[in-house]
Amino acid sequence: MKLLDFPQINARKDAIQSELGKTCRWFLEHPKYVNWAYDEVDEEPPDRSAMLWIRGKAGTGKSTMMKFLFAEAREQQSTTDNTTIVSFFFHARGELLEKSIEGMYRSLLRQILVLRSELRWILDDSEAFPPGSGDILPNLNFLKKLLREAILSTGKRRLVCFIDALDECNEDDVRDMVQFFEDVSDITTEKKIPFRVVFSSRPYPYIQVDESILITLENEPGHAEDLAQYVQKRLKVSQQARTGLEGQILEKASGVFLWVVLVVGILNKEASRGGLALRRRLSDIPPTLSQLFKEILLRDQERPEQLQQCILWVLCACRPLTPGELRHALWASGLNDDQVDDELPSAEDEESNMALAISSSKGLVEVIYATQQEPTVNFIHESVRDFLVKERGLQELWPDLGFEWEGPSHEMIRKCCETYLSHDGILALLHQGGQSVGPAECEKNINDPSKPIPQTVSGTGTEGTAIESFILLEYATQNILYHANIAATCTSQEAFLSRFFDRLGTRALDFCQQSGTRGYGPNTSPLYIFADRGLANLIRLHGNIDDGSQKDSRYPLFAAMANCHKDAFAALLNLQSTIFQNEDLMDGITQSADMRRYQSRTPVSWAAQEGRVKLVSVLMRNGASLSERDADGDTPLQRAAQKGQTEVIRFLVDHGVSTADEYFGEAIWEALGQGKDRTALELMKMFKGWNKMPMGVRVNIDTWLFQTAECGLENATRMLIGRGARVTDASMRSPLVRAAMNGHQRVVQLLLESGANIDQQGEWGWTALIAASRNGHKALVEFLLDQRANLRTRCQDGLTAQEHAEIGGFKAIAQLLESRLLLTPPRSSDSGSWRTFWRLIY
Repeated sequence: MKLLDFPQINARKDAIQSELGKTCRWFLEHPKYVNWAYDEVDEEPPDRSAMLWIRGKAGTGKSTMMKFLFAEAREQQSTTDNTTIVSFFFHARGELLEKSIEGMYRSLLRQILVLRSELRWILDDSEAFPPGSGDILPNLNFLKKLLREAILSTGKRRLVCFIDALDECNEDDVRDMVQFFEDVSDITTEKKIPFRVVFSSRPYPYIQVDESILITLENEPGHAEDLAQYVQKRLKVSQQARTGLEGQILEKASGVFLWVVLVVGILNKEASRGGLALRRRLSDIPPTLSQLFKEILLRDQERPEQLQQCILWVLCACRPLTPGELRHALWASGLNDDQVDDELPSAEDEESNMALAISSSKGLVEVIYATQQEPTVNFIHESVRDFLVKERGLQELWPDLGFEWEGPSHEMIRKCCETYLSHDGILALLHQGGQSVGPAECEKNINDPSKPIPQTVSGTGTEGTAIESFILLEYATQNILYHANIAATCTSQEAFLSRFFDRLGTRALDFCQQSGTRGYGPNTSPLYIFADRGLANLIRLHGNIDDGSQKDSRYPLFAAMANCHKDAFAALLNLQSTIFQNEDLMDGITQSADMRRYQSRTPVSWAAQEGRVKLVSVLMRNGASLSERDADGDTPLQRAAQKGQTEVIRFLVDHGVSTADEYFGEAIWEALGQGKDRTALELMKMFKGWNKMPMGVRVNIDTWLFQTAECGLENATRMLIGRGARVTDASMRSPLVRAAMNGHQRVVQLLLESGANIDQQGEWGWTALIAASRNGHKALVEFLLDQRANLRTRCQDGLTAQEHAEIGGFKAIAQLLESRLLLTPPRSSDSGSWRTFWRLIY
């Protein structure tokens, strides 16, 4: 359950303003809504849809309506235990999980399981949550499977889902999600499960929706009445001036609630100045949201630099800033242009922070308050972002940014972050591990890597007070490289990176890590950091994959793969994408759980063990040595042999790996040890070092035979015998005994046919018959008896095969051996056995 949760799970819904007065209530009586909400499943017609779709232009008030409907449904739910109400409000201006279908599936599933705790058995799915997976979430397909199972398991209890702002999610994902709910709805209708889902979205991306389940807000009389009610209550003008003005506003609004809100605010401001030109002002206001935004931003030229900085910070920040963070961001931005005081401003006054955000953006930015979350700064509506980006409002407002506006915008933010981190107090804080010291001492220690720095920041005591004073510190340290990476598309970052890693580096990156997060430490290379954070542009700037400076054996390529950073992965390999020769080199790697077997490996030895021939090829082109040994001392050939990756083995041999040296022999040993018969056979066919053996314990033909016998590798055993391996030797390591111990009857038969002594004693003085008897291999015991194995031979402990069978608990084998003893007279070499034989007879 904890894995499904995320901090912003209700942030968007909480931030949406509630309806005004009695607006929105008309929707509850709309015939399509009433038909959709009717919950007598047994009486409903078979063609009635479980889905309802609310559509409207940008700014019509869809989210407010959805929040109202959700609240009404929840209020009804409180009076009955028979209904479960869940919701998800997509948020394009939020963090990743707030605007992705993964976040939606996680949120809906968690809400259902919280409200219906008896369904939590669904999380016992071993495929979705395999043993040892720890805190790794299942992938998207498994999340869909779990949610589908939860919905279909609700029985006769009603389940209603409210899903808002589909247009704020990726278009392809939206279509996939809608298909998911259509499929689920078909099943629930067929099984008479009372399931309902309502969506809201703009007209685009266009999705075909049946007219019978579609409600378009701006076309509804009730919506027009809501707009009229809002204007009547919020327009603060004289009664004389109001005459005719309200009708003009509503006519010009074309059903767009946000336009009405902004225009009413403009007219109220005009009225506060005397109101001599209200109608003229209204006629000058553009009729569309985009044009209105442009007019608001260009109407006066008061502090234009701060306006641009504010808009770009809100637009480009990789997460929404708090009002205090925005205050310090604007201060750092102004410091570069000598527009602000040198002294760092306090960010403790929330009212002042809010005023700065609103005034700097000319009212197009607001402070959003959400339950259990810090307030954040964001645009008043997603249509503001659309105007700036999709409709190229940025180029109209600030032509200097050009059409490739992202690079220059992120460069501005990168400079602000660097300016902020260069503040004497922040440098002191970073280089003294949170202790507050003066600039002089800071300067003395600034380049001393021996000074301590904490792995995480607790935010308590003196350290916490210092960090609270530098409220943008966490954002600047954790995201300055993110902005540098995007800025690198238009501006060289070499000089900046040199300064950053010389003065701050991993000290800054580790300083504000979340509690429990492993820091990079002083020895981590820049390239590893870039790979870990997915900074592909900086990787290409830095150089190729050869990273010999990495002192702790962590490889950048593994960091990129574990975090699914495809662009970074490609950059490390000097490729344009992960597609190489029509194959995705990261195929099958969608989360860190797919990288479980990479410890102690080099990239090329890992690729070899996983059978990724083309990745081995690309790594080799980038300078990887095919003979290098990883932390466990294994070569790529050995790793491939351990996992039976024959195609990789052929590739390595074709590209120069020697087939006659000790290393190749060790690869044969690895294949034998892992029971890879076909691979071992393939390797032995390639092996050219037969005349040089023995080369050591692991490259010795007799040792190999012992291994093939133990693992039951018939084909490899036959080849080794053909190459001269001894089936019987004077040592205590008997291939025959080992094969019998593990029940490999075909190998036992092959060894006997090749001249092995059936009664040879191996380790512990065991014979093949003793080994088979002790381990319960009855069919093999019968075979050995038919081959005249000696029943009376005793091991080092003085025990016969029959006694070993009894110790092992194999009564049937013990009885078989006893009956054979009665029928088999002792051999002349069996001293003392004749007396026992006659005693058993008589």
